[in-house]
Amino acid sequence: MKRFHTQVRGWIEKTNATYKARANKHTKHLELNRGDPVWLHLRKERFPSRRQNKLMTRGDGPFKIIKKVGDNAYKL
Repeated sequence: MKRFHTQVRGWIEKTNATYKARANKHTKHLELNRGDPVWLHLRKERFPSRRQNKLMTRGDGPFKIIKKVGDNAYKL
């Protein structure tokens, strides 16, 4: 029974790897550095003072990156 469980676990890991490869096939890894200009997407919930209604522009910028906090987080 234990051998069967390890075999099934291997199958699941293999199929998950193929799902991940197919899902990330067209994604691009974006590497931003300090000083790069970025454009921000303003949502009404997070920036209520900047977006009063749905007809206003959704983006604002360009802003320069001051500090890189992590792989997906930056301070502007």
